[in-house]
Amino acid sequence: MINAIKLIGLALAVSLFLIMPAHAEDEENDGIAELFLITPKAGHEQALVEAITDYHHWIASKEGHLEYSWYEILTGPETGKYIARSGEHNWSDFDVEYDWQEEAGQKFQTNVAPHIDGLQRSFNSEMDDFSHWPENFEGYTHFSVENWYVKGGQYGNFRKGLKKITDTLKSANYGSHFAFVSLESGGRGNQITLVSPKQGWSGMKGPDPTFLAIMTEALGGEEEFNNFMSEWGATFKTGQNHMVRYMPGASDYGDK
Repeated sequence: MINAIKLIGLALAVSLFLIMPAHAEDEENDGIAELFLITPKAGHEQALVEAITDYHHWIASKEGHLEYSWYEILTGPETGKYIARSGEHNWSDFDVEYDWQEEAGQKFQTNVAPHIDGLQRSFNSEMDDFSHWPENFEGYTHFSVENWYVKGGQYGNFRKGLKKITDTLKSANYGSHFAFVSLESGGRGNQITLVSPKQGWSGMKGPDPTFLAIMTEALGGEEEFNNFMSEWGATFKTGQNHMVRYMPGASDYGDK
């Protein structure tokens, strides 16, 4: 007998193959990205990666298809799961329909869905004013990801403090890169995610000058720094953190 969890998982699988063939990314849009946290069936990890790669190559020729980048979770309680993230789009793009979607859904259900045990769907958007990305991502293979939760009534104070930190670090040409992403739908409320690209495991070493050194100088001393961090830190709490690895093969759409 199929239990309720399996039925939910089946429904999510159906929703994924219906949603994946959506609108192509525009240069100017609402900045909304769709994400799936994917749990592969035990022993099906390689088969899932191969199946999704084949599916991507097939759908690449379809007008208006949406492309996903895949990441493997390497640490934390979700180790062994995958994240699939679309590019940035308008909300309306996820509702666009094409005449090839039925065929795409059938292919996904037949070839990919059997390797998936469960899915969680969410939408997020990058907080552009709080981003400090590298000029290009060549050599960046891993990403540190940490969820933060802003306390009720503290969002304004949180953003004010974060803006001061971000502006200070960017002005000092801080050696580590990062971005903050706001959860728009799905997951827990008031969630902000800190994402930091790394050049492999060797890229975990902190930069010089350090965050502490830059902020202490900018704020006028150690006491001022401690007071600022204490006040700002009271506006949020940290949650789960993990390291993910970019999967170029699963993210490849081949010749288009």
